[in-house]
Amino acid sequence: MNQLDMKGRHGVITGGATGLGFAIAQRMIASGARVTLWDRDIGGMGTAAEKLKQQFPGAVVACVPVDVSQHDSVS
Repeated sequence: MNQLDMKGRHGVITGGATGLGFAIAQRMIASGARVTLWDRDIGGMGTAAEKLKQQFPGAVVACVPVDVSQHDSVS
């Protein structure tokens, strides 16, 4: 697999608390990016952020509670 260089980049990941979103966050952080997790599961996001910070010491991970199915939540 090609190595990605995402140093200096910032990814916003919807559904970042679990599954594919979490896996994308792992890959982006491993490649040097900062990430912001968007998810409607506040507790799950916190848990995901802690796991990412343990797996990648020094990782910059932010969490924003968002329900992308609700326009007011995103705007």
